[in-house]
Amino acid sequence: MNLGRGAGQRILKDPKYDPFHDVAPLLRTADFRHVNLECQLSDQGGETQSKNNRLVFTGPPGGGATLAQAGIDLVSLANNHAWDYGKGALMETFDNLERAGVKYVGASRVKDQQYEPTIVDIKGWSVAWFAVTHIWNQGPIHEHPGRHYVAWASFDHLRKRLKEARKQHDLVLLSYHGGGEYIDVPMQWTHEFFRAVMNTGADAIFGHHPHVPHGIGFHEDRPMFYSLGNLVFAMHSDHPWTGTSFFARVTFSQSGPPELEVCPYHIWGHVPMLFAGKTREPRERALRSHLQRISAATGGVDVGEPGELSCMRVTKRVRKKRGG
Repeated sequence: MNLGRGAGQRILKDPKYDPFHDVAPLLRTADFRHVNLECQLSDQGGETQSKNNRLVFTGPPGGGATLAQAGIDLVSLANNHAWDYGKGALMETFDNLERAGVKYVGASRVKDQQYEPTIVDIKGWSVAWFAVTHIWNQGPIHEHPGRHYVAWASFDHLRKRLKEARKQHDLVLLSYHGGGEYIDVPMQWTHEFFRAVMNTGADAIFGHHPHVPHGIGFHEDRPMFYSLGNLVFAMHSDHPWTGTSFFARVTFSQSGPPELEVCPYHIWGHVPMLFAGKTREPRERALRSHLQRISAATGGVDVGEPGELSCMRVTKRVRKKRGG
């Protein structure tokens, strides 16, 4: 989600502006809400997009309050826009999130602490969140000062931390920023990174960056969402699926594997909106069919019939054994 550009201008004009207003009924069903924050939150004198480069943008300082009023609990800052206006703007981002009471992961104001998990309590469950990026806009990250503050998708830096978190906490979750933009299937290096992370015992991975939804996979019974697509982000006119995606609703329990649902929305401007009216059923059918098709590249899933708020149950497809 991007609180820069047009969304940022709306927030500057009206601090109570809420781009989540239409999906609020869905957000309220969750015990905990996590998103990838695809922008810094900094004061650039009213600028929310660079005059010289439209791919450089920032949300205003009030973006932290925008997130808080929508009930967003945790944001990932590990992405390719974390350094758009430099280190100073990243430090402002920490300040603005902390002031609003929104937790963050994947970046740190303390040098070389960016790989540490953020620990949260969710209804008595101790949950360790990690976040990393596999994309960096300012050239090779290993040659850039941002390497000391933003977590790169380096499994060598994560292996020990993930294993320790597995021993100490009830759940271990990871937010991943990477892959190819506007394509329907994950890159090979994404598959390899996900496999390595899940082999440490992580409970789920939530991916983003391609701007379109990808298929859902499983490591044993643990889910891997390769790309959740856009949320608060204007669609690209050349790529229709940048304007439709879904929330991943995952319900964990002590008694068995997690239950998965996809809860869809379409985007008008930069505002996510629930499926409704005459277009609701055609949109539901289209997403259900598309998700089952693209999940063939990630292992295969079955998507159930839409229920309340158009949410659909997702289960791992069991391959039938050939007779012999």
